[in-house]
Amino acid sequence: MDSGGEPAPEQSLAVSEAEATATRIYASEASLELSFETMGTFETRNGVRSLVLKATANRYLQYVFSFVPDDAFGTANIISERRFEVVLPVGHELNSILSGLPLFITVNTFTGTPTQYTARIEVYPRFFDFRGTSPVWIDEKVDPVYVKDPISSLVYRGRADVLADGLLVTGPDGIPQVSRVDADTFKLDWSYSAVEQAMDPTTIPLAFNVIQGGQAVSQKTARLVPRVTSLAVTTGDPYEVWPTPACELAVYDCIHAQPAGTLDFGLCGSYRQVSRCQYVTNICDQTPNVPFALTEIDASALEAARDAWNDGSNNGAWHGLDSISAYTTPRCSQPAASLRAAYDALQWPGYRDIPAFEAGTVTNRAGLANSILLSTNYYGDGAALLAAIDAFTGGGEVQAWLGTQEVPCQNCHEFNQFAVLYYPASRKVVVLRGYIGYDS
Repeated sequence: MDSGGEPAPEQSLAVSEAEATATRIYASEASLELSFETMGTFETRNGVRSLVLKATANRYLQYVFSFVPDDAFGTANIISERRFEVVLPVGHELNSILSGLPLFITVNTFTGTPTQYTARIEVYPRFFDFRGTSPVWIDEKVDPVYVKDPISSLVYRGRADVLADGLLVTGPDGIPQVSRVDADTFKLDWSYSAVEQAMDPTTIPLAFNVIQGGQAVSQKTARLVPRVTSLAVTTGDPYEVWPTPACELAVYDCIHAQPAGTLDFGLCGSYRQVSRCQYVTNICDQTPNVPFALTEIDASALEAARDAWNDGSNNGAWHGLDSISAYTTPRCSQPAASLRAAYDALQWPGYRDIPAFEAGTVTNRAGLANSILLSTNYYGDGAALLAAIDAFTGGGEVQAWLGTQEVPCQNCHEFNQFAVLYYPASRKVVVLRGYIGYDS
């Protein structure tokens, strides 16, 4: 069940969700049981076409009021002692709710303990009453998604599955734009005005015609209606129980992982989830920080490059790369991810007297040309090793710490070699531990 937010401490919350076939949705809290008819109806109220949602309470109603955060929204009316309705005019108010904006309703009762509640509902377009050919599967959901457009980036999207040459949707009005996704999947896109026309009246179905060989060979019909899909009730402060969400990290990452020029962000989340991230430049301003730590990841893909670097030791000069390990860093942490934070978090088993951070060399990609481990020199092909590490991490900017530690060696010289590479773009850390030596 989705409450739309975690309840604050010491506050009560009841929540429920409705399937497309449910006729009523219920939630109860303390002495109040509330239910909504899941299917809204369109009526003309005071000369304005409106969506009407009807609800029933188990207590005598004193007062009802509908709102969204910081603004009255729609109209709530008591229509009998235990029944009320919410009226949403078509246009801006209905579009806002259908696009994923939750609607709050203050419900005050004459009796019971307590007598003051807040309900929260969500309303979306949903298909039902499917009739006709079975090979066509129509998803009941029509959800708002973000498709960048200078006029309106809000698109209502559905889906139909059928293995066919094409799919033609017909009806009096409210016809979606149909486009093929793959061999047996079609995307159905509506503007707000089109989705409103498809739902009003709720008694008129849309027809899905299967096209084979240039002609319609079978048909399925379905009705698109406005549904109350979730209902929650609380006795607490609704702004604390259901705070407006910030940009979510997963959505932010999905948006920024899309190729340059992407307009359709339907894969990244709902319209409102994506909208909240569109103008965020630093996700960590909106995401709780976690303690900085390194999480080890599989670096076996680098073993071939390590083996290649190890080739060529002889009796007069020797070298070896003992290990390559890799880690990821948190996106938003305290302290923030950095080369120094990665060095401080590392454990160095098998080595004593590791050079202090300040005793090593901090450099960038250009400085790696002077690194024994990561440049091509007498000991090994470090350039090939660095290329393999770049491929593993995604490349781009790299920050490096290089350390050298001389170790006892009779009639010879030997040095432990350390490298810590931090790639900010992928937040990956690669650690190399090896050695070089030569006879005196």
